[in-house]
This record gives sequence, structure tokens and C-alpha cells, in this order.
Amino acid sequence: MKEAFDQVKDQMGPCGIACATCDLGNGTVAGTARKLREYLRSYGVATWAPMVPGGADVNFDDLDETLGWVGTYTRCFGCEQGGGPPDCAIRTCSGERGYELCSECPDLEGCDRFDWLGDYAHRLREKLGKSRGRSKREIIEEEISGMEL
Repeated sequence: MKEAFDQVKDQMGPCGIACATCDLGNGTVAGTARKLREYLRSYGVATWAPMVPGGADVNFDDLDETLGWVGTYTRCFGCEQGGGPPDCAIRTCSGERGYELCSECPDLEGCDRFDWLGDYAHRLREKLGKSRGRSKREIIEEEISGMEL
């Protein structure tokens, strides 16, 4: 996880997500999948699971394969390095308008490009609004200062 964190620690998407605080960017999701796969294997869960209610319904070969895929491929390298959703409307718009962060945009408050982020959209727009006039570097440092590595 430390290696993944180090690769994204200086990045922030135009949406205001500091990549190091995102569990896809900092390697938490992939690392957790790898660790769970390791635990299931080392404790031989597939051999005794059928004796537990519902355990016979679990295809542990498929689960092992899925966890292997998640542990390998669910890492985001951040918008600046080609990560994130390829069709992200936020990144596309900010690029077209020449904004490094959406906090520079006068249309931020009413922007519907954040809507795909669900409940998180409101918090991001609010954070960006409060950070107007601050540099990306300042915002990133503030966000990662309290993180445990």
C-alpha cells in the first residue's frame, strides 16, 4: 500500500479528490483483496465452508479468481496518470475549460457533472467551494497530513 500511496500522494483530480485519500488510489482496495485471498487460502476456508450454513453455495474457486483480479487490477493511478473513469465528465469539462481544479469554475455550485458520484458529490463541491483561491498543493497537504500510513 505504501508504494501505491507514494505514486499518487501528489495528485488531486479536478473534482477535489486527493488520490492518496481514495482507497482505490492508495491501494487499500487491492491490498485488502490480496490479504483476504491469502487468509482464505491459509485457513483452508474452502475445505470447511460447506459445513457452515450457506458455505456449500459459495464457489471458492471463482472467489479466489475474483479476489486475484481485484488485487491486481482495481488500482487507480489518478487522473494525472490516466486513471479514473475514462469518460469522467468532470475531468473532461475541467480540461476543456482549462481548470486544474473545479474550484476555479464559477459554475461549480450548480454543476451536474458531479452527480454520478452520488451523495459524495455535494461534499466535494462544498470542499472545492471552501478551497477557492488555495493551491492544489496546499489542499493535498492538508488532506493527507492526518492519514496513517
